[in-house]
This record gives sequence, C-alpha cells and structure tokens, in this order.
Amino acid sequence: MPESLDQRVQALEARVRELQEEVAALRGEGEGDRPAEKRAQPVEPAPSAKKPRKPKRAAWRDIDFESLIGGRWLNRIGILTLLIAAAFFLRYAFENEWIGPTGRVLIGLVSGLALAGYGEWLARRKMRYFAEGMSALGAGIVYLSGYAAWDFYALVPQPAAFAFLALVTAAVIGLSVRRDSQRLAALALAGGYLAPALLSTGADAQVVLFSYLALLSASLLTLALLRGFRVLAPAALVATAVYFIAWYVEFYEGERLLSTALFGTLLYVIYFALPLARVRQARRLRPTELGVLVLALGFFVLLLQQLFYEEHRWLLTVAVLGLAVVHLAVSRALGSWSAGEERRTRQLQSLFAVLAALLATIAFPIRLEGDWITLAWTAEAVALAIAGTRLPAIWMRVFSVALFGIVLLMTPAAFGGQRDLLFVNLRFLTLAGVATGLIVAGLYVRARLKTKVRMEAPVWTVALVVANVVALVAVSTESWDLVQGLDVDLDLDLAAQVVLSAVWLVWAAGLIAAGIRRNAPGLRWQGLALLLVVVGKTFLIDLSFLEQGYRILSFLIVGALLVAVSFLYQRSRR
Repeated sequence: MPESLDQRVQALEARVRELQEEVAALRGEGEGDRPAEKRAQPVEPAPSAKKPRKPKRAAWRDIDFESLIGGRWLNRIGILTLLIAAAFFLRYAFENEWIGPTGRVLIGLVSGLALAGYGEWLARRKMRYFAEGMSALGAGIVYLSGYAAWDFYALVPQPAAFAFLALVTAAVIGLSVRRDSQRLAALALAGGYLAPALLSTGADAQVVLFSYLALLSASLLTLALLRGFRVLAPAALVATAVYFIAWYVEFYEGERLLSTALFGTLLYVIYFALPLARVRQARRLRPTELGVLVLALGFFVLLLQQLFYEEHRWLLTVAVLGLAVVHLAVSRALGSWSAGEERRTRQLQSLFAVLAALLATIAFPIRLEGDWITLAWTAEAVALAIAGTRLPAIWMRVFSVALFGIVLLMTPAAFGGQRDLLFVNLRFLTLAGVATGLIVAGLYVRARLKTKVRMEAPVWTVALVVANVVALVAVSTESWDLVQGLDVDLDLDLAAQVVLSAVWLVWAAGLIAAGIRRNAPGLRWQGLALLLVVVGKTFLIDLSFLEQGYRILSFLIVGALLVAVSFLYQRSRR
C-alpha cells in the first residue's frame, strides 16, 4: 500500500506540471522563458480584461422572507406597539395626576435619551435595524417632550423650545451621518420641518423662519450629497416651498419685497447648489436631483413673477435673463469639467442649455408685446440653432425648430398692426425678420453640422422653403398696399392684381436664376412652382375678372417673363 500511494502522488505531481506547462503555453510563454518557480504561479488576468459585471439583484424567490418578517417587520411593529403602550400609560398617569407637568416632561426626556443610548449600544454590536428603531423611538419621545414643555405646560418660552427642537434635529442628522443611515436622516427631516408648524404662534416671523429653513435645507442637502441619500433633497424642497407659499399667502405685504426676494434667492441658491455640486463631482444627475433642479427653478421663477410683475417688470425681465445666463455659463463650464466622459458631459450641457433657452423664452413676453415678442423669439431660435450646431447639441436644435414653429403661428397677428410707411413698418419688419431668421438658421445648420440626426436635414430644408414663402408674402402685401395707396383714376384692385402677378414672376425668375448660378435644384424647383402658380392665376383669375387693358398687360408680362426664364434654362444647359 505505501508504494501504491507514492506512485499515485508522483502521478498527480506529474499531471500538475503538465497543466502548468499548458497554461504557460496559452499565455505565450515557453517553459524556458522564465524560472520554474514563476511557472508554478497562478495565471493572473490580463490588464485589459473586462471588468466583472455587477451582480444581479436577487429574485423574489431568493429573498429570505423569514428573516425579513422576523428581523425587520416585527422589529418595527414592536417599536410601534411599545410607543403606543407608553403613550397609553402616560396618559393614564397624567389623567390621574400621578405625575406633575415637570415630571411628565422629565420622564419623556429621560426615556427618550435612554432609548437613544440603547440604540447606540445595539449599533456597536452590529444590530443595525434594532439600533435604528430604538434611536428613532428615543428621538421621537425627546422631540415630543420638548414640544409639550412649551405648548401643553408652558414650562419654557417659545424661543427656547424652538432652539431645543433644532438641537434635537441636528443631533439626529449627526447620528445619521455617523451610522450612514438614510432612515435616520428622513427622521431628522420630518422633525426639522415639523418644528416651525408645531411652535408657530400665528405671528409673522419671516427672518427667523426663513433663516431656519435655509440652514436646515443646507444641512440636509449637504448630507444628501456626501452620503448619496436620494430622498432628502426632493422632500426638503417640497417642504420648504410649502412653508414659503403659506407665509406669502398669510403675511406678505409690499414693504417686505426686498427681504422676500433675498430669502427666495438664498433658498434657490441652496437647492441649485446640490445638482451643480453633483454634476461637478460625478458628471451626472440622478432623476431626483434633476427633479430638484427643475422644481427649484420653477418655484423661484414663480416667486419672482409674483413679486415683480405688477410694478417692477423690467427687474423681473433682468432677473429671468440673469438666470438664463447662469445656466448657459454652467453649460459652457461643463466642457472644462469633463474628464474622459464626453457623452455624459454633452448630455448635461444640453440640459443646462435647454433650461437657459426656456428662461430666455419666457423673459421676452414679460417685457415685450405683440410683434416684438415674435422678433425676439426669432432671434432666440437662430441663436439656439447656431449654438446647437457648434456644441453640437441636438436638444438645442430641436428647441430651435419648436420655437420657430411657435413664431410662425404668431406671425399672422402681424397683419393687424398699423402701417404708416411702406416697407418701413412693424408688419414688414416682423415678416422679414422671421424669414431672415429661418434662412440664417437653415443655411448655418446645413453647412456646418457634419453629423445630422435622421430626418433633420429635410426639416431645415423645409425651413428654407417656408422662409421663401414668408418673404414673398411680406413683399406681396407691401406691393399691394403700394398700389392701393396711389391717387390715380384707375381701378386700384385690378391694378394691384397685375402688380401682384408681376412681383411673383420677378421673384420666381430670381429664384430660378439663383438656382442655376449656384447649381441648387431646390431654388430652381421653388421658382418653377411659383411660375406655375402665376400661370394658373393668369388663366383662372386675370382672364376672368380683369378688364381688357389689364388683361392684355397681365398676359404680356407673364409671357415675356416665361420666355426669359426659358432662355435662362436653355443657356444653362449648353
């Protein structure tokens, strides 16, 4: 038997050596390439090997329901049951006057602190859920005891009770940081935002209230940033907004304009700082942080509108444009913050740029009216198209197209304005401005953008066609009014029809000539389409309604220009 065992051991050692040689060969190393002791080392993965995938979440079948129910749910139910039992006992003792007011408060404070200490003892023994439950129960009892000392028994003044509750909130925040517990942080948030409502005397305390809200918000948002707690920021924002709106409805008066605007700005800066710091730190925003960014901006703009719209509209316009500049500056700064994450950075750049565009868009109606809004939005749409091409940012170009659509819907309103001078009036300026904006944006995007999104090129081509139509309408309406304003003994409506046909023919000839010269089929086809419209108008309208002289003149003009256009085509084909 010993000999047989020795033979087996030797055979196994030989097999191990063979396997080591095979592994070395697979790695590109021969037996003589390195010492024998190194050949026996385990194979290390190549540096370029892919990172292991994150483990998938366990399916519901893999959850240990026994531990979940017995370890967590029963713990929370038990804590709630003990709290109810303690409340019933204390109520019974209080009703029978076994304990006076001071004793009642002291019992609550001692019990709460004892439970909190017990929670700390459990935490040191790695009993996380029991520890958090005991700490939450103790903090709640201490909190209620401090409130009862002021409201029920009048043992302490309101400022002292407020300071005590703020101190308890700060202690719970510190505890949540040390234990890295989002549940304790949520408890601190609930207690912190309940304190002003519980201790309110019904009097106006703007400075104290908003200073406290600013400090509490800054603390909770810092905690959310450092520990990654996702619930705190949106919950704190909603609670802060509710307090601000309630105070505004109840106490705001005109003399509080400056202080209200300053406190509103301070709170907005605090809530804007969280997404900004998150972007600076991780180059991305979670959905909750994105919600905080948008909701905080919306609340702030609504506050500014309520404060300044009636009597300080210029100041409101400047403030909104200032917010647009800030968001645009952040969008540009993201380019210098990038560190090998270009795609993610571009998405954030587009996000802040779109917010800047939205702010600029709503700023113009605040101060401007009528056609001036149309012109301002046209200029903004051109700027968005150019900026979206240079970044490049598809969202900015999409926003530009949408804004151009709104501008075109508003353009017909320009026909209702007064026209003092031909070609020098707001109607012609509006139509010409819209046409120019469409042309500039369309040509710039088509010429500069190398990688277009699918169907984007046809959209900008349509924009150029629409620009041509708008420009033609602008010139046609001014030409019509020019004839209608003549002081001659003629039928001005019939004369205007002839002039309109002549303008369209000249316009069509210009398009065709430009298309031939620039070798642009699009321009040529637009000119040909307009020629067909003029021919149809000549035979269907002019032939039926114009008098003999106007009819002859109309057909002469149309025929001559058609021959001229035909000559241009024949010459271009040689």
